Amino acid sequence: MTLGNNETTPMLPRRQSSNHWNKLKHKTMILRTLLVLGVLAGLVVGIAALQFWHPGAPSPPPFNDNDEWHQALDALAQDAKGCVDGLPRVPGEQYIDRQNRLFDTMQQEGVFAYVMEPSSTFLYYTNLTWTRTERPFLVVFTDDRQMTIITPAFEATRAKEQWIKANLPAGINPSMVEWVEHGSAFDTVRDVLKSHHSQSQAIQIEPTTRYFIAEGIRASVDHSVHIASQTLQQLRMVKTQEEIAIIQCTNRISVRAIETLQHHGIHIGMSEQMIAQRMIEALHRVGLTETWVLALVDANAAFPHGQPGKPHDVTPSSLILIDAGGKLYDYQSDVTRTFFIDPAAANHTIKAAWRSVRNAQQAVLDNIKAGDSCAHVDLTARNLISDAGWGDAFTHRLGHGIGLEMHEEPFMNQGNTNCFLKPGFTFTVEPGIYVPGEFGVRLEDIFLVNEHGSLDLLTDSLATDPWA
Repeated sequence: MTLGNNETTPMLPRRQSSNHWNKLKHKTMILRTLLVLGVLAGLVVGIAALQFWHPGAPSPPPFNDNDEWHQALDALAQDAKGCVDGLPRVPGEQYIDRQNRLFDTMQQEGVFAYVMEPSSTFLYYTNLTWTRTERPFLVVFTDDRQMTIITPAFEATRAKEQWIKANLPAGINPSMVEWVEHGSAFDTVRDVLKSHHSQSQAIQIEPTTRYFIAEGIRASVDHSVHIASQTLQQLRMVKTQEEIAIIQCTNRISVRAIETLQHHGIHIGMSEQMIAQRMIEALHRVGLTETWVLALVDANAAFPHGQPGKPHDVTPSSLILIDAGGKLYDYQSDVTRTFFIDPAAANHTIKAAWRSVRNAQQAVLDNIKAGDSCAHVDLTARNLISDAGWGDAFTHRLGHGIGLEMHEEPFMNQGNTNCFLKPGFTFTVEPGIYVPGEFGVRLEDIFLVNEHGSLDLLTDSLATDPWA
């Protein structure tokens, strides 16, 4: 159609060429492809990062040291045989001596009866192993030198079998009295006491006895009931030569296990959990049971009992604290070492703190003797650490007794002024310096008050350096 001269043509946009649109589509497809590839690459990297950093995903060690570790364990086990093989248990005759000393002390103290439920003291006098439950299972010693076992009636057969298993000499002949479920164990205690005649009215109970049992006895009897005196409690603190030999062996092989791990089982990148697992493995190889370990790296060692919510891995400059132990023939070990992974990377401030802790141990070994108070033992180490400028960082007592229990009397703290060292006492000396957020240092060894009144070391030797 032809427009006239007076008509105007509307201003319409010009149609783009097909070649232009094809180029635009091609560019768009390239951009989309690049975008998809970028997203996929990001997902791959993200998944890999999550797998690497996820706490539950183990990262491979920088090298495989299993051969060295297992060879070291074999050598450790062989070394421990020299200590454990042929080591005698506490002989049965010693239980007669223990009970005689108990009866003599009760008579001297005017104690009519000493009552205890399953505990380390219970084991010490009876060699019986029994688990505490809501049903009282008790032993009563009376001042006429008699021993009575009070058992739930339905457990009587097991109690008799346990007594046979205890394998004590014929000179120990306990009576066994049963109480029935619809009756009262505490009325049975009352009846047992009535069958024994004494001028004394005092009944003492073992210090770890549970409250409901202590109150049940108190409500049922016509005698005064008190916690056992220090004199009675200290009977178990004095160890015989047989006990000392077991405690010495148990703790020596525990130190050797730590040293084996230190020199052959720890590498850069290892977690605290892996260190602990290897330490348990080493303790089992030397023959210990009921083993435990505290493995702390760097700032975590500033918590004396750890901070498991914030695990640390080993770095070239790491300081590692290992506190560990277990049982041998019912007697406990409890030893601690703190060391650097690499001497060349050791921090000078931490080295100074380590040396102060080590000097505090030496001061106790050199200066403490029988007759000194437990408070004086603590202060001997504490004052040295304070003089070195670390007083506020030593936050716990110096030590505790060790034997059938890992923590038992006597306790070495500056308030224990009425407890005095005697030959036969075995106890830990474990000074420590703890700087929150930075580091912690503790060294722990076992000491004995010998027959001459001076101190002997029951572990092999005190640590010499923070890397040896």
